[in-house]
Amino acid sequence: MTVVALAHVEGIHGRRPELVALMRATAASARAHPGCLAYDFTVSLDDPDHLLLVAEWHDEPSLRAYYRSDDFAAYQQGLAGLLARPSELRLHHVERTERPTSAGDLDPRLAD
Repeated sequence: MTVVALAHVEGIHGRRPELVALMRATAASARAHPGCLAYDFTVSLDDPDHLLLVAEWHDEPSLRAYYRSDDFAAYQQGLAGLLARPSELRLHHVERTERPTSAGDLDPRLAD
């Protein structure tokens, strides 16, 4: 069963460049792990120090193997001194995923 990990990460104001560099390196290394389908960080529109990790794994054993990896340990160690508070992680076990099909071209004038 696919696992989606969502983590809210609150960086310390003024340390954002270091946090972003760590997250870029972490995302690149995580994507190379078996079972990783996606691994991305996004930034809040309202608070540039608030980031969201969105990671998709083929299954829970793949995710757990990553959590035991040297790459994840390096990420955890790299976070020292960069977070305003502990991250909040949630794992979602996804039984099924759908991609809606378009009902036709959307007229942008009707989007509101």
